[in-house]
Amino acid sequence: MQYVVTNSQMKTAEQRCDQAGTSYLQMMENAGTRCAEFLLELLPESAGTVVLCGSGNNGGDGLVIARILHEHGRKVSVVLAAGEPRTDCAKANFARLSGGEVFTAEHAHAALEGASCAVDCIYGTGFHGELNDAAAGVIKAAENCEIRVSVDVPSGVNSDTGEIDCRCFKPTHTLVLAAMKAGLLNNPAADILGEVRLLDIGIGEPCFKDNNTAFLTDESLRRPFLPHGRSTHKGSFGRLLGINGSLCFNGAAYMCAGSALRSGVGLYFAAAPKSVVKLMAAGLHEAVYVPLPETEDGFINVTQDMLENTMLPNIESATAVCIGCGLGNSENTRRLTEFVIRNASCPVIIDADGINSISGNIHVLKERTGDTVLTPHPLEFSRMTGLPVREIQSDRLRLAREFAMEYGVTLLLKGADTVIASPEGQVCVNARACRGLSKGGSGDVLTGIISAFAAQGIEPFRAAYAGAFCHWKAADILSKRIPAESILPTDIIAALPEVYSGS
Repeated sequence: MQYVVTNSQMKTAEQRCDQAGTSYLQMMENAGTRCAEFLLELLPESAGTVVLCGSGNNGGDGLVIARILHEHGRKVSVVLAAGEPRTDCAKANFARLSGGEVFTAEHAHAALEGASCAVDCIYGTGFHGELNDAAAGVIKAAENCEIRVSVDVPSGVNSDTGEIDCRCFKPTHTLVLAAMKAGLLNNPAADILGEVRLLDIGIGEPCFKDNNTAFLTDESLRRPFLPHGRSTHKGSFGRLLGINGSLCFNGAAYMCAGSALRSGVGLYFAAAPKSVVKLMAAGLHEAVYVPLPETEDGFINVTQDMLENTMLPNIESATAVCIGCGLGNSENTRRLTEFVIRNASCPVIIDADGINSISGNIHVLKERTGDTVLTPHPLEFSRMTGLPVREIQSDRLRLAREFAMEYGVTLLLKGADTVIASPEGQVCVNARACRGLSKGGSGDVLTGIISAFAAQGIEPFRAAYAGAFCHWKAADILSKRIPAESILPTDIIAALPEVYSGS
């Protein structure tokens, strides 16, 4: 498992690693080696590389990188952006440096002229405040390099908060060492990282023993299903009640149902307005349909008779309920969502208009007796909390965790760095991003996946984070075959068997 850490947590992990027998000098060697391996694979042999080194341990990582690149016959130079090294480990690696020219900050432009790649090792996790003019000048000189690689943290970024100096290094690739730094998941830092790689530098799991924020990288999440014997039937795999859709947004109900059925649920009961049922049934034959009364414009018309005689029996027989996809934000949706919240003892997954409809009475969540999963995007989370989207995006981990703990829910906060928080304060982050998921309907597919997992008895927090991983993995598989811009939510559903097969 890999982790998301604050700067102080990272320092503690490094101390524990040193005490366990892996010295700081060896950790620096490991870090520089992993980064150099990445660069050797990324860059053509003819590429010229300039490593920009600060005076601390991040600069020491850069000196290891420069040495290894030189040993492999690559053209490499070093710019000492803040003078000669000051820490013991960095001094040791400066003494080991052989080959390649070494420039001072004043000559950075000359060093970088014609270079293909600039490697940023000026500041690490210790940076806060503003860049000094010398460092800013070196970074400015590197802007014309086609490939710009930051080691651990782009210089000029506060890795605890995500705040940036506007003159910061803006990489095409960021090589994060040992554990994801929490601030890199917050805006504005998250928007400037380029392609992110998390590199193992030999700091083992025991060194992070007090950390409760995990970074989702484990391919085993592609098959989160519970084991079953040979004697199974459709009921063995759960009964999911999906209350979704309207005439205007019938596709939302269709995609939620389709992804749930592709994700292992044994029985899917599609509760939707009568007009939507007719549309869905024409193309989705595996669902059981629960036609509901509708308004003139094709939205669910909630009556007390419908709640007591149609919805309640279906809720009571379900192993999970999902609600909200394409329902429309209305008084009818609010009544229906609150009825489910108060009456379902099984896990309830609330998305989209289900969330929007209760945002004005969010405390209704505290009336729940069963597990709840909420899947808002930042604007929906803003409606739930009253916080501006900008504030949410600048502190996603903390706000998601605090909300989940206060309301006793599992919260999945969507975004390029999806944050999943449990009622107990555990947090998982899926920082894998794919542009192919930036389409209307993608969230409905995700809701179906998570709901299917929960209906099969998978614990809701795990259902949510495994669902987020599998949703991304389907898009990742597709993006290797077709342009990400061409991926449709229905393509994601079709790719789910490839995710679950592990092929």
